[in-house]
Amino acid sequence: MHTLPQINLYTHGTQWSASHGHLAFFGAYATIIIAMFYLGVQRWRSGVWMSGDLPGNGWKWKWALGLLNLGMIGMTVSMLVSGYVQSQIERAIEGSTWMGYFAAQIHPWFVQGMWWREAFGVMFLVGFILLVWDLLTIGKGESRAMQPEVSEN
Repeated sequence: MHTLPQINLYTHGTQWSASHGHLAFFGAYATIIIAMFYLGVQRWRSGVWMSGDLPGNGWKWKWALGLLNLGMIGMTVSMLVSGYVQSQIERAIEGSTWMGYFAAQIHPWFVQGMWWREAFGVMFLVGFILLVWDLLTIGKGESRAMQPEVSEN
């Protein structure tokens, strides 16, 4: 419904559309890139058995996955709430005036949404740091070659 012209008139350029963009980009692009990074690291390490003897049962990638996903969901939901406030006050009630813009920016729900966005952004950053740390260290010191594929013939 966000793309319908009657609704987009009120929501385009608000935190509502920013929330859609963040979640769409992360879901459709970033997750594929993360998977490609892990495949690339395995080739870079000469095809070692990446899951062999992970220290701490692979806690880094598990925490990275959780923090990245929770951080992204939290950011998009908080931007969505702020976007609702923006589109209602700034666009629908005040008619896209400067007064409406400032009234929406100081509304408690908008401000609270932006604080939650920042908090979930920090959570996402911690997940990203764990992801990079895991990519730099996974498979390091492993000497076993990855399992060969079994053919049906």
